[in-house]
Amino acid sequence: ASATVMPVVPGAPESRSTPFIAWFEDLTEAGYLDREYLVSGTANVYEYVNESDQSPTVGVHTEAIPYASRILVRRPIDATRFNGTVFLEVLNPTAGWDGDPIWQNTHDYLMREGAIYVGLTSKPVALRFLRDKWGRAPGFAARNASRYAELAMPRFGQVWDMLTQAAALLKSQGDRSSPLAGFAVERIILVGYSQSVAYQVTYANSFHVGARMADGSPIIDGYYLAGGGAAAKNVRRTTSEDEVLKRGDARNLVSVNVPVVRFQTQTEVVGFGSSAVRQSEPEYPLIRTYEMAGGAHVDRATNEIGGRALVRDLGLPEFGASCDLPLNPIRIGFVQSALLDILEQWVRGVAPPPPSRFLSLAVDADGQQAIALDAAGNAVGGLRPPAIQAPLGRYLARNSGEGFCYLFGGFDAFDESEINRRYPNRRDYERRFAEHANALVAERFLLPPDSQTLRSEAKRRAVGK
Repeated sequence: ASATVMPVVPGAPESRSTPFIAWFEDLTEAGYLDREYLVSGTANVYEYVNESDQSPTVGVHTEAIPYASRILVRRPIDATRFNGTVFLEVLNPTAGWDGDPIWQNTHDYLMREGAIYVGLTSKPVALRFLRDKWGRAPGFAARNASRYAELAMPRFGQVWDMLTQAAALLKSQGDRSSPLAGFAVERIILVGYSQSVAYQVTYANSFHVGARMADGSPIIDGYYLAGGGAAAKNVRRTTSEDEVLKRGDARNLVSVNVPVVRFQTQTEVVGFGSSAVRQSEPEYPLIRTYEMAGGAHVDRATNEIGGRALVRDLGLPEFGASCDLPLNPIRIGFVQSALLDILEQWVRGVAPPPPSRFLSLAVDADGQQAIALDAAGNAVGGLRPPAIQAPLGRYLARNSGEGFCYLFGGFDAFDESEINRRYPNRRDYERRFAEHANALVAERFLLPPDSQTLRSEAKRRAVGK
């Protein structure tokens, strides 16, 4: 693969040429640059060698189909600030266009640490959106449509070689055409959220072993699987119906010889069926699973952050505004930042990860699997943020309403009498919240700067008398 920088041309919407979902803040104030590159090459399409035994082994179906995609690169301006770690995100295409939820939720942590973030457009539908619809289709804001005219990804199954080639290019120290030339890349961690996890699992199972640098070392050094469901991607999609593997297929489980951290919110454990692919350390010592009590697939902070670029680039109204309940206020991003830190230290051999944390399961009145709830209506077990240990209401895994509301968490506040019963005065609430925040820091599931932010927010709440 080769990469060329895509220039930025400011101006009116009809004439300017800027990256889709470029960050809405000026990253130079944090010592970072936000760049976009055209990445091109040829990629094989693969097929499973033996479907009958659900083997992940693949062979080539069609050779060397040309492609041209794009990557977003957010890196330190000064290469000496770089900590050696690249987080490569499989950009999420669920809306029909790219989303960068891992960056949205963890960008403060990544920049504090001096890490590099890269996001790759990985699905034909998202690529076609950039090339054919952005700036052209009715209902979207006016845009210069020439920026992505060269993009091409004829086949879904090209994604596997595209991932390998992009990661190898980023890690190649001697390749001056690399977007990270001059940066000493020591490790690449493949990250993704929601649908992107299905790509990661298939990649880990079928392509990781063969994806090697010239010295024989692995191209990918670790995997962060966040907010995913029970099914991995089919290595060669032929129709939309066979894009993912069937439930219960052995290839839905991760099998790879580098560290893996899986993060789940309440939304996915039952709603996405991810409890079916739980893997714990006695059988899988290189996998840790952390299920977050009170967490939702999309929380209030994620919605606000992710919506800003879409309002700017597409002229869309804010997502989640039509949901029936207030959006879940528990920040999943702070837990994810801590988990990336845990994984990065595990990959480097600095410290082993904490044990897995699983939510407790129950059976509901209809005989269906459900999350076990306490007397207040909040989840039992799992990784427990301070807001769950010092609750102000029920933190719900789902919301109701139009559009994507089923992915948004909800919040049902306690009434005043319940608040006063739990917290006779303001100091009771602040003390209890701080105790649990400190405990989470000690367990490594919350980083000190994020703990301070949460504690400051707690102090500003009108709680108790």
